[in-house]
Amino acid sequence: MTEISITGNPHRNGFVLGHPHFAVLENICLQKLNLVDDSILGVKFNPFLRYGRKENCLKELNLSNNLLFDSKDRYVFAFCAFKHLKIIRIPREVVKDNRVKRSTKDDVSYSFCLPRTLEQLDLHSHVKSYFRRRVANLTIINGSNLKVLNMANVTVQDCNGTVNGIENLEYLDMSGFNCKLLSEHLLSNFPKLITFIAQDAKLGIGLKSLQTASEFFKKNLDLQHIDLMHNSLHSLPDGLFNHPFRHQISIILDKNNLQSLPNFPSKPNTFQQISLKYNKLSCFSDDNIAKLNIIKPASVFLRGNPIECSCKTLNFLKWVHRSGIIGDVDEVKCVLQNGTLAILSHFLRNLKTFEISCQSKIWLMLASSITSVIILAVIIGIIYYRYRFAFEYFFLRIKMKLRHYQPLTEEFNHDAFISYSHKDIPWVKTLYDKLNSKGFSLCLYHKDFQGGMPIAECIVEAINSSRKVVFVITKNFLESSWGTYEIEMTRMHAFREGRESMVIVILKDDIKKENLPRVLKEIWFKVVCIVWPSDSEAPYNSEDMFYEKLCIALSDGRRKLCDDNTSNL
Repeated sequence: MTEISITGNPHRNGFVLGHPHFAVLENICLQKLNLVDDSILGVKFNPFLRYGRKENCLKELNLSNNLLFDSKDRYVFAFCAFKHLKIIRIPREVVKDNRVKRSTKDDVSYSFCLPRTLEQLDLHSHVKSYFRRRVANLTIINGSNLKVLNMANVTVQDCNGTVNGIENLEYLDMSGFNCKLLSEHLLSNFPKLITFIAQDAKLGIGLKSLQTASEFFKKNLDLQHIDLMHNSLHSLPDGLFNHPFRHQISIILDKNNLQSLPNFPSKPNTFQQISLKYNKLSCFSDDNIAKLNIIKPASVFLRGNPIECSCKTLNFLKWVHRSGIIGDVDEVKCVLQNGTLAILSHFLRNLKTFEISCQSKIWLMLASSITSVIILAVIIGIIYYRYRFAFEYFFLRIKMKLRHYQPLTEEFNHDAFISYSHKDIPWVKTLYDKLNSKGFSLCLYHKDFQGGMPIAECIVEAINSSRKVVFVITKNFLESSWGTYEIEMTRMHAFREGRESMVIVILKDDIKKENLPRVLKEIWFKVVCIVWPSDSEAPYNSEDMFYEKLCIALSDGRRKLCDDNTSNL
């Protein structure tokens, strides 16, 4: 007889395994003993220890954790007595105990013994159990042959330590550990580790806290399988996999919070498979795609991600279709532009048609953008043309301020600036001579404008430095573009300085009001209009009366009034 299994018996028929039972076992070269699923009520420690010390053939022992009486640690040390034991399975069934004590100085360093021949130790729990010890400086005696250690859901208080004595370990499952506190040397003493499983171990916090993340896997160059599922990972720290691994790695990063490809090193043949299921990936960016083209994994798995099938992700979709690297493309669902779901593989069958429609949309958007820009430019152009003189006036004012120009506040250099057409110079010369003889200082652009200075700046400066602006409106003036410009500049200045009464208009050539420039008609109710006599026989319509009116208009606001004597006019 090489195997005994006592399983599935109800408690009313149960018994406690003691001296009589182990005495029977001592006479049998038993290789496998199964005592699981509440088949017996318990195992007494002393008979169990005596059985281990006796010569026996037992190679595999499966026990329910609740069968062990007294301190469970005593049973662990009792295992040292077995000489041929290779497999121990003691699944824990302890649920959360809120009375668990805080770790103390006593558990900073501790050790326990295993059978020298032990190759597999399984202490996993189907539900989370809470263990008060820490992974501090743990030493395992006689653990040199241990290759498999399964402690899934045995939730130790932290992972801030090292484990010694199991240097040949190949498989480690520490799922459910509380690794918020994580040592970068936790795995340093497992140089032959092939499989590392740490699901739901709070590594999202622990890995982020490492000062030198490159030290974590530095000694584990034989790694082939890594499972970091359900760790709330948003990213992986720099340098974590930047090592010369001897084999390609299959890594599982399912059920995390990844929104892009993790920070893998850009080295070919590093990863065999990359599983990114049930994360928050909508697509791979161009940089992610370039990195995957360098890494060249055999497969990438994306099921359960909110993959987006739209024109915005077209490059990603084309890469998926071309590379064939997505291993579960038939199971991946993507969100279409209308909000519905589609199987990614089905969508990729019509990718060419979709690409053409995207290009049409791009051209449509481009055309719309160009049209919008043109319309905006036209509107701006119309606004600028409508208010071009206002813009130019203020630009000139700013330009003059930058040149430290200081406008006069009370005194003016001239009584009036005369605006006229150059074709009317003879008549304007006569006007100038008669007014100048009466003490009026007049500014004429032929006489007073500075050479080398832009004419627009000269006009603005002449308007600023004159008490009045006199427009000589003739047919020649109406044909001149500079005349309209000077009227606009005068209006802007009068509006800005509150000098609405500064404009005097002299009408010649029988010009009617309706023929005047629009801008002049807009301020007509505020200007002083004096008509040059065209009919000498009409009463009160002589040159003397004209000059008398002009003299009065020019004297308005002048400190020194002109002489009322107009006999010389």
